[in-house]
Amino acid sequence: MGNAVEWYDFAIYGALGVVLAQLFLPVSDPNAVLLAAFALYATAFLVRPVGAVLFGRWADARGRRGVFTSTLLLMSLATAAVGLLPGYAAIGVVAPVALLVLRGTQGLAAGGELGLAAVFIVESAPAGRRGAFAAWHTATLALGLAAGLGVGGLVQLLPDDSVTAGWWRAPFLLALPLGMVGVLLRRRGLESPLFLHARTMAARRPAPVRVVWSEHRRGALTGFAVIAAGSLAFNTFFVYVPNHLVATRDWAAPEALLASVIGLVAAAVSALALGRLSDRLGRRPVVMGSLVGLVVGSGPVMALAHSDALPAIVLAEVLAGVAVGGVLSVSLLAEMFPTAVRATGLGLTAGMATALVGGTAPLVGQVVETATGHDLAPAAYVAGVAVVALAALRSWPETAFGKLS
Repeated sequence: MGNAVEWYDFAIYGALGVVLAQLFLPVSDPNAVLLAAFALYATAFLVRPVGAVLFGRWADARGRRGVFTSTLLLMSLATAAVGLLPGYAAIGVVAPVALLVLRGTQGLAAGGELGLAAVFIVESAPAGRRGAFAAWHTATLALGLAAGLGVGGLVQLLPDDSVTAGWWRAPFLLALPLGMVGVLLRRRGLESPLFLHARTMAARRPAPVRVVWSEHRRGALTGFAVIAAGSLAFNTFFVYVPNHLVATRDWAAPEALLASVIGLVAAAVSALALGRLSDRLGRRPVVMGSLVGLVVGSGPVMALAHSDALPAIVLAEVLAGVAVGGVLSVSLLAEMFPTAVRATGLGLTAGMATALVGGTAPLVGQVVETATGHDLAPAAYVAGVAVVALAALRSWPETAFGKLS
């Protein structure tokens, strides 16, 4: 539930980024508005590594459940507060500054949330089913993003004057009751059994960031490459593409967002199916096969996405979703670190990858497309990062069939 709320929050920015840029920034040129919208979207990702270190260290020292609840509460409050902000016309430069602060706050909480949610699920899963259980993390991530994009699309069905008059605020305010439901559910949860065992055996160690870098550097770098490829593809095809089609090819926002929503549902289904498959075949063949799909398919999928026919765009998003669902294997990533530093290791790895590569994907995609004049340039970027991830994962040992340390 909490993971879905997190990505619902982020998706609202993705779906309504152009509207927010027009209301909170003094820009009018279409390209400038799009770049500003993508820059706002990237802001929350840039502070994720800080949140990963702060909340990950807390979780490795005091337990998963309390931090798990705090991050969701902070995230929901920050998102809802955006729905109360006056625009640039009302308070001038204070408006974009306040928006950036709230985006940063939400990103700080999400930095701790991403790794911690995955760790909690994997550590609580029964033996032999970590892949199947952890796949729900990726699936709810996709469904949360789909919900946010869907709500954003519905808002944009309203007349332009209704949106600018304040209806855009409703999806942000909705984050608060959704978040409260998630907080109540998390407060009823039990602590991770592996963490309790580690605490009993005095297995926890100080300075988890130092331990991650000095003793588990290979896992951190491998995880960085895999998350970077998955997050880049995720944000390129499901955030950059619909916004780009609306801003530069005169597509109606609801139609473009609908294609992304269908693709995200496909990503959720793919994650669940491939998660179960990874418990039987192993993590490496499933993730590497999905990465090959990104290398080979990113160009054709991007070409389909720039078609003038809605069915072709939907097919492109579905194909992208199937590949992304397999790359973002939470069980593989969590198994790269021992219990004593798992929350810090995975949170920091995911935070850095999403900050430097995934979260900046829409902005970089727009820049390279503008600079080269080629619609397929962002796809080449996705394929290139996927090649790096394949090389990094090639020598990583299989972790599906052993016990978590």
